[in-house]
Amino acid sequence: MRKSTMFFAAAAAGVLFTSSIARAADCLPAPPDLIEAGTLTIGISLATAPTAFILNDEPAGIDPDLMRALASAMCVKPKFVNMAFAGLFPALIAKKIDVIHSQVGITDVRKQSFDFVPVFVGGIRLIAGKKTGLKFNSEADTCGSTVAIMGGSTQQAALQKVKESCPADKVLTLKPFGGQAEALNDVARGSSQAAFVDWAVAAYAAQQKPDDYAIASPILSGKGPNTERNRIGIVFRKGETANEQAVEGAFKKIVADGEYDKLLAKWNLNEGDIRKAD
Repeated sequence: MRKSTMFFAAAAAGVLFTSSIARAADCLPAPPDLIEAGTLTIGISLATAPTAFILNDEPAGIDPDLMRALASAMCVKPKFVNMAFAGLFPALIAKKIDVIHSQVGITDVRKQSFDFVPVFVGGIRLIAGKKTGLKFNSEADTCGSTVAIMGGSTQQAALQKVKESCPADKVLTLKPFGGQAEALNDVARGSSQAAFVDWAVAAYAAQQKPDDYAIASPILSGKGPNTERNRIGIVFRKGETANEQAVEGAFKKIVADGEYDKLLAKWNLNEGDIRKAD
């Protein structure tokens, strides 16, 4: 090899070596206990826009975008595992996924079994069929109606409590589905009068299909009048503190860098800013 060729080869190697050092220096600590080294495996239900859905055969919405940003900050690859919401927690327990991020509300019951990093402010909203003209001031007003909900969700738990207190002549009928999209479709078909879904999902559906849906309530907590909306969190197995701290550090970075604000603006979800809850 000629000297000039050797020089350029060495120079190129030096650039690559320097770049790799710079990249490593930019990387925040990654979760140490991953089921696949260098990859953050994320359980998610890609069922409903604008939080998590499939667009052009790729995960889209604020949940996938947030996880991509976090993975990038830690220099690991995000891998999305799409499944029904009810299957997410068993998959996490069985270590088929590293974390869950699928608009999971942080409740006292869930905190007994799982740990969380709060990243969003939730809330639930009733959305009715356009032609029904129904309006609900609170969850209690659903007595006498047929409401579609996602099975295993905080929405179902909230309305189950209401159902038990409804008078005999105003029975509340609940229709559980595998996802919020199916619940909305049941309303569009006229089989249910309303659906109780995440506030972001309700806003997007009414915006996209104004002839089918109408917003039928304020943003509710699902816990009764004058109570705070649930925070939404990334879910971890109980006690995996190092993994939790790594993701929390990455989240703080994207908040400080302004990336979090960009994602909220991109999906028109500023009402979900976790800093407003703090």
